[in-house]
Parts: sequence; C-alpha cells; structure tokens
Amino acid sequence: MKKLLLVFLFIVTEVFAQPQTDVVIYGATPSGIFAAINAARQGHSVALVEEYKQIGGLMTGGLSFTDFISQEALSGTFNEYRFRALAYYENKYGKNSKQAKDCYFGVNAEPHVTELIFGQMLAELPFIKVYTQHRISNASANKNKQGESKIQSASFVNLLDNKAVTISGKVFIDATYEGDLAVAAGAEYRIGREARNEFCERYAGHIFSKGGQILTGGTGEGDKKVQAYNFRIIMTDSIENSRKVEMPPNYHREKYLPIAAVFKRGKVKQIFTQSAEGILRVQPIANRKADINDIKNAPVRMSSLGKNYDYPDVSPEVRVKIIREHRDHILGMIYFLQNDESIPSEIREDAKVWGLAKDEFTDNDNFPYRLYIREARRIMGDVVFTEHDTYQAPHSIRSVLNPNAVAICDYALNCHGVSAPGPVYADMTEGDFNFIPQPFQIPYGVMLPGKFDNLLVSVAISSSHVGFCGIRLEPTWSALGQAAGLAAHLSIKNGVSVTKVKVPELQSLLLKNKAKIIYVSDVDADSPYFEAVQYFGNIGFFHDLYPLEQVQIKPRTIHKLQYMDAMEYHNIHPEKPLEESLANTWIQQLPASQQAKAMALHKSKRWNRGAFLTALFQLK
Repeated sequence: MKKLLLVFLFIVTEVFAQPQTDVVIYGATPSGIFAAINAARQGHSVALVEEYKQIGGLMTGGLSFTDFISQEALSGTFNEYRFRALAYYENKYGKNSKQAKDCYFGVNAEPHVTELIFGQMLAELPFIKVYTQHRISNASANKNKQGESKIQSASFVNLLDNKAVTISGKVFIDATYEGDLAVAAGAEYRIGREARNEFCERYAGHIFSKGGQILTGGTGEGDKKVQAYNFRIIMTDSIENSRKVEMPPNYHREKYLPIAAVFKRGKVKQIFTQSAEGILRVQPIANRKADINDIKNAPVRMSSLGKNYDYPDVSPEVRVKIIREHRDHILGMIYFLQNDESIPSEIREDAKVWGLAKDEFTDNDNFPYRLYIREARRIMGDVVFTEHDTYQAPHSIRSVLNPNAVAICDYALNCHGVSAPGPVYADMTEGDFNFIPQPFQIPYGVMLPGKFDNLLVSVAISSSHVGFCGIRLEPTWSALGQAAGLAAHLSIKNGVSVTKVKVPELQSLLLKNKAKIIYVSDVDADSPYFEAVQYFGNIGFFHDLYPLEQVQIKPRTIHKLQYMDAMEYHNIHPEKPLEESLANTWIQQLPASQQAKAMALHKSKRWNRGAFLTALFQLK
C-alpha cells in the first residue's frame, strides 16, 4: 500500500530549479490538502510543501477519531474524503460489515486508509505538485506604500539532501499547525492565553472550571502557557495484530510511581476505558483498533502538562527534543501501567490486552508520526475569533449571525488544560474547560493576517486562546482550508489581494462546492434547496423561526462517545407548506428592491418552504 501511495503522489525530493506556481501551500495537513484540491480544481498550479515524510497531518498521524458533534456540521471536501473512506470499507469488507459500521460514516478510518485516500485525491489533479520532507527556512516579502507585505517566494530545505528549493507564487497559504510560513514572512502572532478582561471571555486566563462553570481559585490573568499535547496512539486488542509496548529509552520507574497511589485511593478503576474513571481513553475505529487519547480532568493524565510551552516558538531541533520527550513519557506510562507490580494485578492484566497495532506506522516502530499539537501560535489579524463568536444570538436558539462566514463548527469550547493540578483543587487541571455552545459560524477574516496582501492562514487562525479551543478540529480546519483554496482562486482570477476578495462571491463558490456556511440540520448538500437555504440562512431568515420562549431543549442522543444527533430547532422543514406569516417575514428581510417581485411570486402559487426559498434565490 505504501508503494501504491508513492505512485499516486507526485512527491519531489530533488529540485534543482526554482519553480513558480500560482498557489504555494505550506503544510500538507488535511486543511492544506483541501486548500490545494480546491485551488487546483479551479485551474491553478499548486505547490503543496510538507516538512514530514507523510501527508495528512494528524489524520494520518494517529488522530482517527476526529472531533465534531453532529454530522450535519460536516460538508464540502471533508465529506468527499469521508464518503471515500466509507466506500473503501464497504467495498473491501461489505456494506453490512463491522468495519463499515466501525468507521462511522467514514470519519473513523484507520490512518493508513486516510493516507491512501488523501494520496488518491491529490493524484487526480496534475496541477498539484507535492514536496515532502521540505522544511521552511525563510520567506521573501516586499512592502508597499501602505505597509502591506506581499510574499514573493518561500525557501525550503530538503531534509534528505540538505539542498534548498525556492518557490515563488501569487498566493501563499499557511496550513501548518504551528503557523511557520506566516511567521517566516514576518506575521504578528500570539502564544498562550489572554487575560480575561482583554476580550471579556469567561474561560480566559488562569482558571479552574468544572461542568462549564468557573470555580474560585483562578486569577483570570493571561500567560504564555499552551494547551497540553499528547500523541494519538493506535492500539488494538487483537492478538494477531497487537505488539506489546516495551520499556522505552530513558525509562525511570520513579517518575510513574505516584500513579499507584491514585489506584489505592480508588480515584481510578481501570486504565483503558471509554469513561472518566480511567487514564487512557479508548476511541474505537475500524478493524478492532482504537485511537487512544487523553482523558480531560482525570487524576492521571496522558498529556504532558506544562512540557510544551516552548514548542511553538523554538528551533526545529528543540521541537524534535520536545516531541521525543512526549513520546518517551507516554510509552513509559503505558509500560508502567501494564507491567509494574505497584499497579493492582487485575488492572494490570486487563491493560495488557492492548498493544500497538502492527499494521500502522510500519516505518516508525508502530508509533504515530505526529505529536498532537492542540494549539501553538495564532497568527493575528484585524478579525479575531473569540468566545463571543460562539454565543447564542439575542432572542434566538441559534448562535450569533456572522454574515461573513465561510465555515461552521459544531463542537465544544474545549481545552485539556495547561498545567498540572494545583493546590486548591488537587485533582483538577488548571486551564481545563469544556462548554458546548450552539453550532457556530467562522468568518473569512480570521484567515487574514494583519498587513499581508497575499497570505491566508487556515489552521493557526487569528483568534483568542478560548476561541481557538472551539475551532481546533480537523473537520473545521478542513473547511477553512477549502475556503482558503477558493479564496486564493478568486484573488488570482480577479487580480486583487486576498483582503479584497468579495466574501459573497467566495460564499457562492463555497456553496457550489457543497460547503456549508450556516448550520441547518435537515437540508444537506444533496438537496435541491441547499444553496438557497444556506444563502438565506446566512442573512438571518432562520434566527427567529422558533420563538425562544417556545423552545424546550432535550439532551441530545449520543451515538458513539461524543457523536450526537443534530442540534434541535436548527431544522427548517423544507417540505412543509409555506405559511402566510412566514412568507411575509422572509419577504420583509429582503432588500426593498426585491420585495415587490417576491410578494408577487408568493401570491402566484402555493409553495413549500424549500421551493419558495429556491425561487427567491433565483430572483437575487
């Protein structure tokens, strides 16, 4: 399969010229891959440059149980990927197979399957040239009279032979988790947490929280602390495919001995679990495997709390050292929990069932390629995404309306904490919070670094720490990557800077490419009403569809750990007959120049809601 992937990809390891291209993307994360695909589909040449040997970022590097709440928030190129993943399992094992079921509509694919599909998607577009194992060294930019920078080229070092390659382009996209291209070009950035009073965010600064409620003991002061990292290890309980975790280098038993006391106090009852009573969270994926993750606010943490503060802003050599320390910590912890006599024997034996999956990361000792970078730098611009962008709109069940939206998200404001338990709350990690808002929108401006003419940032976006904790998900970054690729196209096509791209034109192009800009739970991209519903939803047609005083929210049904039903009261019943009062309400929200035609249209026949919105859409 690895050989096939190399055939599918156009991987360049030796470059002797200085190539020129329309769009230069640094970071073959899912966001970068989808940016490349969308730009290339519009006819542009693309250079997709990646530091690592593997493409796909975290989704091919261990993170296979990806974060979102409801499938209704997924769209666009990300859906293309997951439908291909589902088809892979159905074709190989059967439509009713356990593998097809366990991949959960394609979003819980094994890493090697995701890598294969990403490679196939890229190989279908000859305008994309992929450079793996190339690390950025610098970026050359000129400033105009207004002080805006325009990147001319970016230079990269081939990590195989230490040769340099410089690539010039018209538009540049930073899709790295760290924001390395933007920083090389001189963009402004932040690391760490804002004080609570800067943006008036509930979860900002030094805090202790539980169940979404702020507790006493936090100061609300900002600092340079970064959300904890860990690896997403792929493990299995299959004897045939399992490889036991061996004692890692630099193992020190004394480091882990305090864990035994936690078991004695009854704080933890098992090691591998899907509940909060364990240490390692088992997140099932296809083929009897699991994506093993940290458990928030557990007494014992998989994450190396406080060991990553330097990572975002240090040299590549120091990053490698930090990555190795995280790897040694996690492997050492698993080895200790499975083998040390200080752990109760029945718990130890239960844990020994799990081992590394032998058919994943076969060229990396069956260990994930990528450290789980939950947060690093945030590249700042004039638009800053904050907690306020996730708030409920006044008098509406929906989140605040953002007319400049280019992506949506249905997930929690979620932070795994920044530092070890403090003296006030012995078992509570400082900086840990979790609060689930309504599905929310993300505006175009968060991808625009301040004072840059041709640079888009689709992962390390302009946001506060708290705001970033709601966006930091692969499906969301993927949606922003798609928007970045199409924005790059419009910039080149219209001969304007990325800051002058007309958002309505970008939104229209996104809708034509089946990407969502507002959350509507019962009209998906395959509906004939899709574009009209998305367009009118984004100008506020549905914010008062359900009077708030009549709303009675029930707990959402959980299907698999965190995946839930659609958010209630976010449907529009497109087949329902159009009521007179609703028609009048919608018509009054149109520009005055369109209202007479819309009223005549309404009177011409009986409509259902979806058909009337589609007819209105054709009037605009």
